[in-house]
Amino acid sequence: MMNGLSRLVLFVAGLYGIYRYRYRIMNRVLGNPAVRKTFIRMSMSIPFVRNKMMSQAFR
Repeated sequence: MMNGLSRLVLFVAGLYGIYRYRYRIMNRVLGNPAVRKTFIRMSMSIPFVRNKMMSQAFR
């Protein structure tokens, strides 16, 4: 079993990796059309995001 310190180090290293490669991860995940469609559908159900997107799209 890992002790608490090694778990903490592993957790911090994982967060750092996710932060450092966040755009590569997002491109890989959103490259799947079904995931992209679901993500857009969910984000457009948030009023602030929908209003911001619509004001940018239709100037």
